Amino acid sequence: MPTVFFERENKRVEVESGENLRYVALDNDIPIYCHIFNLANCHGNGLCGSDKVQVTPASAVNPRTVAERVQLRKREDLRLSCQVQIFGDCTIVTQCGRR
Repeated sequence: MPTVFFERENKRVEVESGENLRYVALDNDIPIYCHIFNLANCHGNGLCGSDKVQVTPASAVNPRTVAERVQLRKREDLRLSCQVQIFGDCTIVTQCGRR
């Protein structure tokens, strides 16, 4: 089972291979959405671009989707959590939720 380490929150979570990062974060009280996007987001459809994260290593997750290439075209270092499937151990840096 892969382990996801949320760096800013200092939290480690074991997940099933292929699980969606957005749901893993939300199920473990990891803040993915900032400010108004806590209420107004696309609920995981890859349309709002408000759930940005950094994933290391990139080989632990699926390749970028079309939605990510459109939403994050100038930010190769970021992913949309709703579009990420986890297949190996990785470290996630959220863009929200500094504690």
